[in-house]
Amino acid sequence: MASWDVVWWTIMVCISAINLALAVFMFYKSMRLKRVEPENSRYFMVLRSLGLLFVLIAMYRTVFVSSYPGRLAWFDTMFNSPFVIRCIAFFAELSSIGMVAIILRRLCKDMDLSRSNKQLHILLANTPYLAVGCIFAAQLFAFSGLITQHITFFAIEETLWMFAFLGITPLVFYAVRQKEKTAGYRLFLIVMMVWCIGYLSFQCFYALPFMYYSELLQDFGKVIPADALRAAIFDYTVTRDFHTWGGVGFIIWHSGYFSLCSWLALLYMSAPRFPRRTAVRTAEK
Repeated sequence: MASWDVVWWTIMVCISAINLALAVFMFYKSMRLKRVEPENSRYFMVLRSLGLLFVLIAMYRTVFVSSYPGRLAWFDTMFNSPFVIRCIAFFAELSSIGMVAIILRRLCKDMDLSRSNKQLHILLANTPYLAVGCIFAAQLFAFSGLITQHITFFAIEETLWMFAFLGITPLVFYAVRQKEKTAGYRLFLIVMMVWCIGYLSFQCFYALPFMYYSELLQDFGKVIPADALRAAIFDYTVTRDFHTWGGVGFIIWHSGYFSLCSWLALLYMSAPRFPRRTAVRTAEK
């Protein structure tokens, strides 16, 4: 009888493989949409290129499971080194927030915030840039935490992730209320609203106070070794022990990352936009 780790890993790899197949199919469909809606061709290609990149990396990370703070690896190979995984995660996480920012900026353009309310445009329409900046800065602290093993850097990283989604939440909620102006974006906005509420609740009431901030006092006085970078690349523990990985929390977190986040990327790849008939009708008026 297969052990729990083999069963869980096999299920997650199968889910990721299906997600990757869907992403490839959607990317292929972009070629047809490019002919049908030439005015949106660049929008299609950028979103679907970023989405395909994210799902591909998610597939890789599903196969080679790793943990940064504990430097844990699923397989005894350099392909599973937490530092290697961290390097490719850099591109995945920026591509994810990049898709969100592109869609939100397109949404602001379609709602024409700049004409309806200049101050509102300044406050809301530029929040996607803030989100991208926060996630980019978070990557730097993630690398710092992995190399030095200081929990402080991981705490700052997670705080920046919290600020990124906190920043775009007002825009998402405002857009949800503009029913007539956001036709074609409804599913995206509803999913984003649920995601923002759920993610911010998780970060503010559980992850940050109990997983990161509570450990900060134990972080002082650590010595950073001279070979910290080399150790981050080559020194890691290969294990599949349930408790070493974090028990139920590990299963929930990694399962969500390997499935839910890829599903969100597939949603972003659908390129939310106004229906063409709406655009034509508006032009005729």
